[in-house]
Amino acid sequence: MQYPVPEGAGDAWMELARAYDTYSENELKQKIACYELAVPLYKMAVNKLKQAMALQMLGDCYNHQGVLAPALSALEQALAIYKDIRYPALQGIYDLLGNVHSQMGNYKIALDNGFMAVKTAEAMQDTSLMLCTIYNRLGLTFYHLGDHAQALTYFKKSLGIAERWNDTASILTLIPNVASALQGLGRPEDAVHILGDMEKHYHITSDEDKATLSAGLVNSYISLGRFEEAHIRVKKLTCLSRAFGTFHYMQDGIYVALINYFLAVRDYENVKWYGTNYEIYCKNGGYAYELLNDYKSLFRADSALGNYADAIVYYQQYKLLQDSLYGEEKTREIAQLQMQYDMEKKDHDLLLKEQRIQLLTRRGQLQKSDLQRARLEGNVIIGGTLMLVILLVLGYNRYQLKQRINRQLQLQQREISEQHHSLHVLLCTQRKLVAEKEWLVKEIHHRVKDNLQIIMRLLNAQAAHLDDENALAAIRESRHRMQAISLIHQKLYSSESMALVGMDIYIRELVAYFEDSFAGLRQISFDLQIADVYLEVCQAVPIGLILNEAITNSFKYAFPAGEEGTITVNLQYISEEDILLSVKDNGKGLPVDFEKRRHASMGILLMETLSEQLEGKLSVKNKDGVSVTLIFKPQLDREKIPGLLKLVNKTA
Repeated sequence: MQYPVPEGAGDAWMELARAYDTYSENELKQKIACYELAVPLYKMAVNKLKQAMALQMLGDCYNHQGVLAPALSALEQALAIYKDIRYPALQGIYDLLGNVHSQMGNYKIALDNGFMAVKTAEAMQDTSLMLCTIYNRLGLTFYHLGDHAQALTYFKKSLGIAERWNDTASILTLIPNVASALQGLGRPEDAVHILGDMEKHYHITSDEDKATLSAGLVNSYISLGRFEEAHIRVKKLTCLSRAFGTFHYMQDGIYVALINYFLAVRDYENVKWYGTNYEIYCKNGGYAYELLNDYKSLFRADSALGNYADAIVYYQQYKLLQDSLYGEEKTREIAQLQMQYDMEKKDHDLLLKEQRIQLLTRRGQLQKSDLQRARLEGNVIIGGTLMLVILLVLGYNRYQLKQRINRQLQLQQREISEQHHSLHVLLCTQRKLVAEKEWLVKEIHHRVKDNLQIIMRLLNAQAAHLDDENALAAIRESRHRMQAISLIHQKLYSSESMALVGMDIYIRELVAYFEDSFAGLRQISFDLQIADVYLEVCQAVPIGLILNEAITNSFKYAFPAGEEGTITVNLQYISEEDILLSVKDNGKGLPVDFEKRRHASMGILLMETLSEQLEGKLSVKNKDGVSVTLIFKPQLDREKIPGLLKLVNKTA
């Protein structure tokens, strides 16, 4: 098909825009530039539908970029064109307008557009993911208004649609929204519960989803007074914040969680620092609701720090913005709008009831016709009954024959029952023997763990009488190795499985042991990326020792005293039959002469020997820090581990 030049060029720019990622700051700028070029081309070609669609996409991108005024202008132009050409499917444009007005603090207009989006979608019988987005944004508007019950209702509606479509990306966005509404309703334990389930059941890989999850847990942990758990998540949020751009949309939730945490622990200097940055972020994007809460936090921080002049200024700004957002007149208008929507919904329900009554009336008439037909059929049945009596007489003879056969079957059944009883007795005996065996295996693991603990205590006692630093270092390293093995036997003793070790929990406990054992470790953080991997004891012990050596080397060489850094531990399936274990730090790397000393290093020799035992491939790289990588094959039958094949076959 031949297009006029302007329209064809506009189509080309639109197609190019689709290639750019909305969630990348640089690519979003390129996407906006493409739409800005497409709009005037469609206007020249007098194709109003494509012009409106390009304006709608442009407004959505402006909204993602955080510049609300241009977004509102583009979306209003698009709506005017849609109405001019009588385009029916307006739920998407109403939804975007409601979202932009909500962020600007125009809650009455936001609710009006949100309700219009719902009505239009329902009239069009739209059950797609568009309705999921509409319900979510309507819930966000109610959340900003402080109506957390209504917000929770709409968030759950949205989540139900996302789950019906099995849209993981939407689910990972909506579960934290539900948690925020529960938090607002004073149910932080429920919020922690659903966020924990989300982390357990979904493979969270993107930094955006990690930030949303951690921010939600920080807010809930603060409400429950669990500040140590909150602090762990705060460290993750701090790292993620540095990874995002200054005005990236994810900074919103990160700043709020960090400010809430530092307010709770009374670290007002950090509240002031993050609050000032958040103020710049909110003003740049025009976010009224977020700016209101930030003013309140800055007022509290300056009051606690004795900066009373600044505190008064922030309080005045807070009151002015609060009156503009939640004035008495606006509150009344919003209530009237909600009442109007409820009335219209009731009228719509009554109309549906009348239609159902008419349908039932027609069904009644059909039932009368069916009754007359049934009478005719009854006469036919009487004649058929006579024939049936004759057949019954003939069937009686067959019944007598069947009775004789049944008696023979009963005798056979009795014999089978006796055999079944004997088998049941044998099975009970076997189960008892298995239970005794399991108890003995558990006792062995318990004894091994206790013996290792005794050896560790003996090493500690011996270390108290030594002055030689090399000997002390050797004892410390031996103690860490024994602790790595002891943890495995402890897991086997306390778990239902006698031979399999869950590596996720084991590695986290091993890292916690290192954090407790090494002094001056507060500046080093761990990034654990552990899949749901189960290993037999013969492989779990070498893996634990390799982890011990790799992490110990990072402590010794990567980070001088007081220097910050991150140690990343990754354990994943990279194929159906291969597992990758890697330990990487971002420190200064190994000493220059390390290769010369490599064959004299007990830790490296031990890792190489253990990798040979695992029949794996070990590599140690010294680039941008030290990376220890091991690829090996698990020895267990993976189909015995619940959910393991599903984990391997899952696609992003």
